[in-house]
Amino acid sequence: MASSNSPIHVDDGFNEYESAAKRQKSTTSKVDENWKLQKRIIRFRALFPPYDGLNIADELVLCLSQWGINKKIFSITLDNASYNDVMVSCLKNRFRANRAILCDGVFFQVRCCAHILNLIVKDKDGLELADDVVGKIRNGIKYIKKSRIRRKRFYDVTDKSFHLNVTKKLCQDVCVRWNSTYLMLESSLYYKDVRDYWGQWDKDYQIFALSNEEWRNVAILCKFLKKGPYSFLTPMVKQMQEKFNKYWAKYSLILSCAAILDPRYKLNYVQYCFTTIYGIHASDFVETILSNLRLLFDEYVKKSKSTSSSLVRSSNALDKNPVDFILDEHNVNSVDFGGDFDESDDYKRYLNESSTRSEKSQLDIYLEEPELELNSQIDVLDYWSKSSVRYNELSLLARNLLAILISTVASESAFSMGKKVITPLRNSLKQKTVQVVVCLDDWMRAKGFSTGFWCCFGGVGDAVFCAVLLLFGDTETDLVSSAICWIEALCDWRSWARDCSLERWAHSDSACPASVSA
Repeated sequence: MASSNSPIHVDDGFNEYESAAKRQKSTTSKVDENWKLQKRIIRFRALFPPYDGLNIADELVLCLSQWGINKKIFSITLDNASYNDVMVSCLKNRFRANRAILCDGVFFQVRCCAHILNLIVKDKDGLELADDVVGKIRNGIKYIKKSRIRRKRFYDVTDKSFHLNVTKKLCQDVCVRWNSTYLMLESSLYYKDVRDYWGQWDKDYQIFALSNEEWRNVAILCKFLKKGPYSFLTPMVKQMQEKFNKYWAKYSLILSCAAILDPRYKLNYVQYCFTTIYGIHASDFVETILSNLRLLFDEYVKKSKSTSSSLVRSSNALDKNPVDFILDEHNVNSVDFGGDFDESDDYKRYLNESSTRSEKSQLDIYLEEPELELNSQIDVLDYWSKSSVRYNELSLLARNLLAILISTVASESAFSMGKKVITPLRNSLKQKTVQVVVCLDDWMRAKGFSTGFWCCFGGVGDAVFCAVLLLFGDTETDLVSSAICWIEALCDWRSWARDCSLERWAHSDSACPASVSA
């Protein structure tokens, strides 16, 4: 979509610090003109009550407007919080009013896959059904690790009496991350005999000791998390399947379209997967996905033709006299004024329109071609870059669709960095300072300045912090005033972005939509 209205993918995040206000982080991503995926944090600031969908939508629209990309949004990736549904509904209405949304928003909202999987596994319908035995494992590990002497004695017994490798430590899980629960269960099974022995002589630990039946269930649960179901877990699996189906219905479109645009898979692989899941009803789902993909492709074709025709008109306007140009603009034919009528020209126009209607689209041609070797190692973006001449509009679609963020996990690391910026020794920083520190650090790392360039300043974080401190007035030290101009030239993130062509990345008129992660 070669226009200034090309969309961008957004990842919008919302978190709360200890002893801090709630904060919003917005990350944008797109595939640039060199077919490289780019992702930047463009906003990191405190929010003020009320913390509802409408208020968050207003803040996000303000951010996008300030960056000049409010008419370039392709999709937004969010977690499963209830206020996000309200926010998405509000954003859709605004973008529809501005005609800045594709396919009436079918591809607009993307739910974070990591959050969905975590909800399915950790919710009351998932691992909480086995919470008693998991709780014993977890609390037993906490008990052993709580005392340094007790922990040392535990590993001494492991080494001397059971001859196990003590470099593999007891692993305590993070209760909201099911994959860490798997690691905890796996390490507990490794230390099963030691834990049983520990429960025989430590009376305080006996409440955490497991019976043989409970150890058997732990082994089954661990294997289930790794690869497959067992009869013991049938009720839990059934409830998890119901929740999976609920989210899969909304999520499968994006993933399926991305798979179709992978030359190793295309439509055949999607048909195979849906047949595995839905059996004889698979064709209905596949047809729905294909029809939505065709609708999206048609919008790209229309936009491309509109752009091309506007360029031709502007070119012809230079060669025509004003009267002829105005007549053409209003589709007035010379015949209406008694001019000569050339029947051969009209017939040629008819043949051209007929051939256009019967001509196969780029999408049809791509789907009819055989797939590449399934196990071939290719860069999909590189494939579409090389195919952009042959598949002009389709390559633009692939360029935009494959940039969609399917998870907010990576961008949520900004909140972890925020806690490092707002430390007990830096708890009075201005909001503007915090935002610039976080955004500048992210942009510099993306450009390869995470090491080397800042080493002479003692690390990225301290260097950026000191520079921003001077720039935005959190200190009034006069001793360094002579260095302010140098610091501004080096660290002002907006002028630096322009110098590195990153500001152009956000405002480019290229055909790359962007995704937003919130």
